[in-house]
Amino acid sequence: MKRSSDPRLLRGLLSHRVLVLSNTLALAASRYYPRRFGVRLPEWRVIDALHAGRGISANQISQWLRTDKAWVGRSVERLIAAGYVRRRPDPEHGRRLLLSLTAKGERVHAVIAVAARRRHDNLLDALSEAEREALERALGKLQARAAAMLADSDLGFGKRR
Repeated sequence: MKRSSDPRLLRGLLSHRVLVLSNTLALAASRYYPRRFGVRLPEWRVIDALHAGRGISANQISQWLRTDKAWVGRSVERLIAAGYVRRRPDPEHGRRLLLSLTAKGERVHAVIAVAARRRHDNLLDALSEAEREALERALGKLQARAAAMLADSDLGFGKRR
């Protein structure tokens, strides 16, 4: 990878570059989703997780998204109040609450999913088909490596092997 002449270390780190790309995309979504759909970006992420995993807990959502449980909890409370999500006790675990989308939640998922896929396709139009395939392979490898590093005692900050 070509190194920038920018003296800031972060600018050259992959984690920073991915973060900036993610933040750029999130900024656009955080402006568009509330205005167009009445749902904030964090709420959309929870809705999508609930659509994929019907009858799951907030803890499972935070694990899937690799995010803070409190952030998920606040989003869930807003979604319940707005009528997008319902909560029920887990019959197999007395203290766990299971979440699922209401019909209203399913409808908003369907509408936002169309917009999200369109934006995804618009972004990937910058890449050729071969570049898209290479990106998918590379992201898969990097995610697997990052997960393995997270499990290491030094969290990946030790010497290279």
